[in-house]
Amino acid sequence: MHLPNYLDFYQKCLIPANGADSFLPAGQTHWLIALEGQLKEQEKEYYLWKVTLYPSNSEGSFIWNKSLYSSSLYECIHKAFEHAKELEANVKESQFNFLKRQEKIS
Repeated sequence: MHLPNYLDFYQKCLIPANGADSFLPAGQTHWLIALEGQLKEQEKEYYLWKVTLYPSNSEGSFIWNKSLYSSSLYECIHKAFEHAKELEANVKESQFNFLKRQEKIS
């Protein structure tokens, strides 16, 4: 997989989509939640983190530039991870209310 924008990319396990998830494109059956690191200061190896939700197939293949949701940047990976856990719980319950307060859709 080629991810040109990310130096660090950590995906969580795939979440099977509910048949009622109207946000899924054709051929996609799962959700993939990822923590993506963006280098802020190269000298200090200082990263900013965002949480992204991608439609995926059952093997984990996704289109890296077609996310459903992308959070704002976090300066702490622990806060980004907390947000990823919240997002995971919402997605498992097919609760997509977070899209209403979303900062950016790619």
